[in-house]
Amino acid sequence: MAKKKMNLTKKNILVSIHVLAVCAWFGGTLCLIILGLYLKNAQNSEQLIYTLSSMHIIDENLLKYPALATLITGILLSNWTQWGLVKYYWVVIKLALTILVIFLGIFFLNDWFSYLVKAAEHIGIAALKESKFESTWLSIIITGLFNLSCLAFMTFITYFKPFGKIKKNKIVAER
Repeated sequence: MAKKKMNLTKKNILVSIHVLAVCAWFGGTLCLIILGLYLKNAQNSEQLIYTLSSMHIIDENLLKYPALATLITGILLSNWTQWGLVKYYWVVIKLALTILVIFLGIFFLNDWFSYLVKAAEHIGIAALKESKFESTWLSIIITGLFNLSCLAFMTFITYFKPFGKIKKNKIVAER
């Protein structure tokens, strides 16, 4: 099967979309962490709920959609360029980390945010003193730092392209 290639202009457009999506994802993650740290200084229930609402908006708009755009454009770039999706270790590592970070958001962050918002709405500023609120808040901060580290690492390996090419084992079938 012939591999589909793209001309330089189309490739540059796709790379630009990919880079912008990564920047939005990185920036959204950084904002989420900063607001999460700020959350601990809330003076009243309204400020706490407003900060959590802002974090939720960032999660919905600057994490989910840019992450999805990054994944899609990354797969397209891999398939339509010489790098391939599973020809080089650095591409496979980026794909695996992207999927891991997206799954963390889907399976954990959404539930954690829901809990924090409900707790803040139910008991107000007193939620900051609850141990479950504290541990859930800390989980979001740690996950955000992990995501930021993954995004930074993926950026570095994009430019340095370490670990080389994946060697295919040749299996000789005996008859």
